[in-house]
Amino acid sequence: MKNTTLFHILLVITFVWAGMSALSYFSVALMLPEMKQIMSENPNMLPEQFSIMMERMLEAPREFYLGSALLYLLEVLGAILMWRLRWSGFHCYTLARLLLLLLPILFLGRGFIGLGDIMMALLFVGLYFVLMRQLDNPAQPQPPARTDDNNE
Repeated sequence: MKNTTLFHILLVITFVWAGMSALSYFSVALMLPEMKQIMSENPNMLPEQFSIMMERMLEAPREFYLGSALLYLLEVLGAILMWRLRWSGFHCYTLARLLLLLLPILFLGRGFIGLGDIMMALLFVGLYFVLMRQLDNPAQPQPPARTDDNNE
């Protein structure tokens, strides 16, 4: 039996997560100057812990947010291709996932990658690999053994 249900559930999760993330990162990239201005004019607008997090987030250059958005779109493309059982989709997804782990390090420093991010990336890439292999090469049923009834 093919394990298509789990495969499709994972792909739907990827569509939603990567699609919403792409939209969010594009939005932040577009509004970054305005967000910086609002935060500088109203420093006590947020509670202290959120304010510190927002300041660190606003330190990132616009290119970080645009690059992240494009990589999330590459994940969506990979999911679409995997839905069609194309290995190129797996490769697109995996490349995007790895680059999304590296991008914060390149732009923000080593403190911006979490163990949870790494574990989720490994989990999804591993599951997609196993499921793609199962769905791409299903066990072929063996034809029945041929008997010769020519004993005349």
